[in-house]
Parts: sequence; structure tokens; C-alpha cells
Amino acid sequence: MLSLSLRSLPFFPKIKRLIIASSGGLDSHVLLHNIANLRDTLNNCECIALHINHGLSEKADQWTTHCAHQCEALGVPFANINVDAKNKTGESPEAAAREVRYQAFREFMQPGDCLLTAHHQDDQAETLLLQLLRGAGPRGLAAMPYYSGFADGWHVRPLLHFSRDELHDYAHRKGLSWIDDESNSDTRFDRNFLRHEVIPKLKSRFPGMAATLSRSASLCAEAAGLLVSAATDDLKQVQLDDGSFSVSGLQSLGEVRARNLLHQCCRDRGLATPSAAQLQCVWEEVIGASKDSEPVVSWAGGEVRRYRDALFMGSPLMAHDAALSLSWDGQEALLIPALGRLHGEPVTGQGIALRVLEGKSLDIRFRQGGEKLRPAGRAGHHALKKLFQEAGVPPWLRERIPLLYADGQLLAVAGHWFAHEVAAQPGELGVSLLWVPRD
Repeated sequence: MLSLSLRSLPFFPKIKRLIIASSGGLDSHVLLHNIANLRDTLNNCECIALHINHGLSEKADQWTTHCAHQCEALGVPFANINVDAKNKTGESPEAAAREVRYQAFREFMQPGDCLLTAHHQDDQAETLLLQLLRGAGPRGLAAMPYYSGFADGWHVRPLLHFSRDELHDYAHRKGLSWIDDESNSDTRFDRNFLRHEVIPKLKSRFPGMAATLSRSASLCAEAAGLLVSAATDDLKQVQLDDGSFSVSGLQSLGEVRARNLLHQCCRDRGLATPSAAQLQCVWEEVIGASKDSEPVVSWAGGEVRRYRDALFMGSPLMAHDAALSLSWDGQEALLIPALGRLHGEPVTGQGIALRVLEGKSLDIRFRQGGEKLRPAGRAGHHALKKLFQEAGVPPWLRERIPLLYADGQLLAVAGHWFAHEVAAQPGELGVSLLWVPRD
């Protein structure tokens, strides 16, 4: 007997709206029908069905109409969003459609909303097999969780413990009608190939396969949770104040724990996660490099660099024109493409004396090589290269730090130093340069 329970969710009392993903297919109609019958027991949560029209089939508009009629019959408010789900060259059609679909869900949701999707036990088995064939580790083999945080709310899969056969039985008993997407029969897609060509043969030999694989996914989820805990503990030992990681600290963890830590940090920072082979390169070519080298390992959506004993991980650096020159008034916020934001803050007895800037032509430039500056409070002029080395500024950032010039004279290095000869005196009005680099 198919029976759903949402009240046991730890965040249930906080849910304001239930957003039911409605494709018009059998699975989503079973979910919609169940939630419609449960409405009075769900703490008076507002329910709304949301259909995403991908526009990929000539029947797409008919499906939208069908979903609207389903909702009208059940008394559930209906919403539709049209998206462009066409894949780009080299991009998986399945992945492209999924990405735009979930982006539409994110944009539709409000704080406190809970998205419900109709994934079931057989979907879980297919997902685990796909991940296994892609060489995924425990995190990937954990497949789909029953619930997780999503947008400003949550994502729940209420049917995850029920098989496709159980959903069919329910739909026939209740006299439900649904649409069949012809693309679900196209075995050129990996998931469909497994569903129609491979899994039926496995089920004929192992009838309980879906339940067994679902249990394996749960065990992998537990293992993945332990990996997250281990990474959290290890991070406390190796993370430096600026968010980078101690290379010697990573080395002391050993390869397996270091790779696990970096993988988890990518996820936590919203970076694309590197493959096992790429993490191996990080261990060998970055962590294992000599202290005076400046290695880098990049992948789509992320990169790792090293300077001295610090390992830096983040998004790939955007292209920057070192010959760029921008006029500035010395105070208003200045957004510098690909680099960050600069603005001047009024101060007293600190920074650059305001009198020095008045009536001057100010502009922002970037290192070309050979620049010198006498920092306030120090004797003699010093090459910026030496100053950056003393301050431990990584080489790849030095050409990206704004330099303030007035009538051709270097006055300051944003976020670091200003010239001794332009320093504000005690009680004198000055300007402090605040530099916020792009994340």
C-alpha cells in the first residue's frame, strides 16, 4: 500500500508551500494525487503544482494542458514555466534539460518552500548504476537523498522508497491517466539504455535488485557522511587565515585524507568538483612540488595553485588586461571587470592626505614591472616585487592589484601600502583605499 508521510521531516513545521514537480507522467501524477489527498493533514501548507515546459517535443504544449487539467480535477493550483532546454554542442541533452529545469525550480521557490519530485526506487537504482559506470566514489554512489536543502527551502523525494511497479499498481487502482514522453524510450540516452536494455535482464535474475541497490545507495550515503565529517575535522588543522591551506599540513594528512579534504572543500565553496585523476594531479604536482615552484592544476570550474607553503583553491582566474587604465575620483566605488571593487573611505590622520588628491588627475593602473614605492613609515624606495614578496602576496595576484597614480606618480598599492610622502598627518583628512578582490 502506497502511503506517504511528510510530517516526520525534521523541517516540516517550517514548510510554507509544497511545490509539486508535475511532468504529467505516471510518477508525478501519483505524487500529485497523493499530496492532494494529504493536504488537510499537512499543517495547512499551501500546495501548488509546477510544470516545466522544456519545449523539446512537438507535444510539449499538449502536456502542459494535460497537467493543468490534472490539477484542476484535483483542486490543486497550477503554474507553468517555459524554458529553453536545448543542449549546446558537446553537452548531454539529459544534463542540459535537468540543469534548466532545476534552475527554473530555484527561481520559482520562495523562502520556506519545499520542492517535491517523483523520483522512486527504480530511479535510485538507475542513478547508482550510472554513477558506478562513471567511476564515482561514495558521494556519487549515495545517489539521491530522501531530502536535502534546496534554494531557500528544501527538496524532498517522497516516493523514493517505492518501486515503479508499486506506482503503476496505484495509478491503475485509482484510475489515473498520464502522458508518456516518447524520449523516455530513446535508448541513445544512457539512463534509458539501462532502463530498457540492462535492468530488465538484471531483474529477471535478481528480482529484488532495485531495493538492494537502493540499500547500497543508503550505505554509501552513510560512508559519504563520514567522509564529510573527516574533512571537517582535517580542515581545522590545515586551513590558514586567508582561506588557503597549509601544504605541509596537507602532506601530514596523507594522500587519501588530503584528497578527501580538497574534494569536500570544492563542494562547500560551490566549485565544480575535480575528478579522481585531477585530484591525483593536485597531490603529485602541487602538494608534492618543491617549495620554490608555482604549480597550477586546472579543471572546468576550478583550479589549485601553490605559493610557498600555501595552497590556494578557487574559480579559474578571469582574463585581465594589465595595460588597463581607469580614471577615478579617489572615493566613489570603482568596479574593475574580472578583478573586484575599489573605493576610498574618508579617515582622519591616516591614509593618503586628501589635499594631495585635490585637483589631481587620478587613475588606476596595474603592474608593468620596475615600479618602486617608499611605503609610509619606511626608509628608502623599494621595488614592488620585493614588497610583494615580503608580504607573501602570490605572484598571480600581483598583476591584479590596483595601483593608484596621480599625474603619473605612484601613490598607493590598493589594500597594501601608500607612499610616505603623501601620508596624512595627525588630525588631517585622508583617504584609505579599500580593495575587495573578486571571489
